[in-house]
Amino acid sequence: MSEERGSCCIDPRIGSSDKTDCRCPKIMTDSWRMIDYSSKDPAMNLAIDEAILRSVLEQRSPNTLRLWRNPSTVVIGHFQEPESVTSFTDCRTLKVRIVRRGSGGGAVYHDYGNLNYSVIVHKSLLNANVENVEESYNFFCAGIIEGLKDLGVQAFNCGGNIMVEGKKISGSAQHRLYDGILHHGTLMVNVDLHKLGRTLRIPDPDNTLMNLSEIFRDRIPVDRIKKAVKIGYEKAFDATFRLEKLSLYEERMARRLHQLKYNTKDWNG
Repeated sequence: MSEERGSCCIDPRIGSSDKTDCRCPKIMTDSWRMIDYSSKDPAMNLAIDEAILRSVLEQRSPNTLRLWRNPSTVVIGHFQEPESVTSFTDCRTLKVRIVRRGSGGGAVYHDYGNLNYSVIVHKSLLNANVENVEESYNFFCAGIIEGLKDLGVQAFNCGGNIMVEGKKISGSAQHRLYDGILHHGTLMVNVDLHKLGRTLRIPDPDNTLMNLSEIFRDRIPVDRIKKAVKIGYEKAFDATFRLEKLSLYEERMARRLHQLKYNTKDWNG
């Protein structure tokens, strides 16, 4: 997990918050939005997550659930060295891009068979105590567990990893920026485990990982899974989610973060 603490000041290269910004009217705790949006650029998807985090931190935006997908990509943790956790040769051969996220934790493989979720909140707008990072994973993973239950699948959280029948079906990590929290994770629907194994150097991923598609005989439309996740988080958080788009402020912030951070060699190297 990556964490930054202090005042409301933001890196001026990316977008600063002055005292006026920090006194914006607070969003009510039951005011949530859902954003269903993906870029085809993995670096932009990570930039969008942080742009929402910064906007929520400044209380320009309400607490947010975002659902999104990436093309074939290895996403490494904030503090990882790419050469130690992924195979450059296999990534080049399989045309898999490598990008770095802002949160800690281990490397993950994304493709369009994976549904990613991001829960972005301001701590003051939660009816929950999330100060203890480890314990907060129970809170943030609850929506996925409830969503899987809506699909008839029993699951449980084990340190940020959601398990089904003894195998991992979802992993997650957090980036904390002052009073803002970005909790994002994966939900494996029909991931190419062969590519995952080669790019992350995992010999037998079938032994420890599970796709949701393995549980059902008939293919489940991704829209049905998105609906289940929304239902799950509404139940877990006792909230109603409004489907909305990114704000213009978030779009501009995402483009700036993409240019200055997530799409640069200095960040991803």
